[in-house]
Amino acid sequence: MPHSRLNSNHHIMQLTAKLLIAALSATYASAALHGNAERTHFRLSRREATSAADAAKMSDPTQECAKYGDQAVTQMMGKTLPKDNNPATILQGDDQANQVWQDIQNSGIIPSNVKVKPADNSGGPNMGVKNTDYDASSDPDCWWTASKCVKPKAKNIPTDLSTCPEPSTWGLSFDDGPNCSHNAFYDFLESKKLKATMFFIGINVANWPYQAQRALTDGHEVCVHTWSHHYMTTFENEQVFAELFYTLRAIKTVLGVTPTCWRPPFGDVDDRVRAIAAGLGLRTILWQEDTQDWDVVNVGQQKVEQNYQSIIDKGGNESPIVLTHELTNQTMQTFVDEYPKIEQKYKNVVPITACQNVSNPYAEDIKYPGFSDFVDGKRATGLPDINSIKATANPKFDVVPLAKQKQGFANPGQGSGSGSGSGSSNSDLSGSGSNDKNAAGIVASPAKAMITAVLAAAAVGAVVLL
Repeated sequence: MPHSRLNSNHHIMQLTAKLLIAALSATYASAALHGNAERTHFRLSRREATSAADAAKMSDPTQECAKYGDQAVTQMMGKTLPKDNNPATILQGDDQANQVWQDIQNSGIIPSNVKVKPADNSGGPNMGVKNTDYDASSDPDCWWTASKCVKPKAKNIPTDLSTCPEPSTWGLSFDDGPNCSHNAFYDFLESKKLKATMFFIGINVANWPYQAQRALTDGHEVCVHTWSHHYMTTFENEQVFAELFYTLRAIKTVLGVTPTCWRPPFGDVDDRVRAIAAGLGLRTILWQEDTQDWDVVNVGQQKVEQNYQSIIDKGGNESPIVLTHELTNQTMQTFVDEYPKIEQKYKNVVPITACQNVSNPYAEDIKYPGFSDFVDGKRATGLPDINSIKATANPKFDVVPLAKQKQGFANPGQGSGSGSGSGSSNSDLSGSGSNDKNAAGIVASPAKAMITAVLAAAAVGAVVLL
């Protein structure tokens, strides 16, 4: 392990410990001020959850984030799932992973001309990318970080999804979950009959399986957001594969479903990474609008609110997939605060399944409503119940490449309950060779990577939603 990695992890753990101790100390201090009843409440708040249904009833964030261990998941950590939040590699002796990876390599889908991008380690290992000597104007790799390209140059890779076809439609998505203290937020979504697409980090699913289970049983869609949340173009091919494969396995273990969609952290994707994802049956989903809630530490809350307002003001003119986050209670609360304005300006607020008219987002037989069915109030069928859902150790699941899928995100716009068809989803699997550019330069965000690492390690951000 590089020395820089050790130093980075050391600093992360130090920060994690300080934040966690500060939060607990503040809670304990509050208890001391309010007498024995409050002290008793503090002790009770450390009770560990015993099931998804049990965890969903908790209202105290400290209680929600009391560490627990699901037996099925615990026995897999370090054996058939990576043991920590470091970048994933194929585990020794993992025959299924090795076979799937060999099949992808043999398929010829990975373009040989797209090289690994140089990492910027100034903020920690793989916490940024460099565009040194890269020609962003011609953008031969369709590198989103350099040019916002969404139409692959390579063949047999589908166009990225970033907008909704229907007019005045907000594509609702939240990255970086599951957050251990999200009950108040999920209760709000339920109260407003909102469903969203949740892009889950693999290690977070392993650490907080009950919270992940609530997302599925509440009717939200779950997609892949990699195992460790790093810049994917900086990884070698096998690491790219492992980051996606083990997140798929974690989701299958905990939720019993196999997603057909993923979102690259920071939007960092090129044709090489897209191809490996497509080989795993995953369609790349990006965004048109970014609230920057993930970067509130640097840009400030006022800037985030201004970004929201700018997107809201476009409600009659565009239908974006919007980047928002389950990262902390602050990011979740900001959406809660902004939602009244969103629903005033946007005719529809829908998950990406409905946005893209996808009724089968998983390999399993679970049906989600298409666009018109969703806006008519219909919801997913075939989902497990929160009182019965359980993790299954070492589950078997089939990986079907996008090119061989007959439904799911390989063919958006084919779901039942289609809308007016005012727009069209691009499901082209051939690779158009065109470059959809909106020059943006390099996106490098050590702050988000740090926050995500802290969250994954110790569920920082466990404060009450106001």
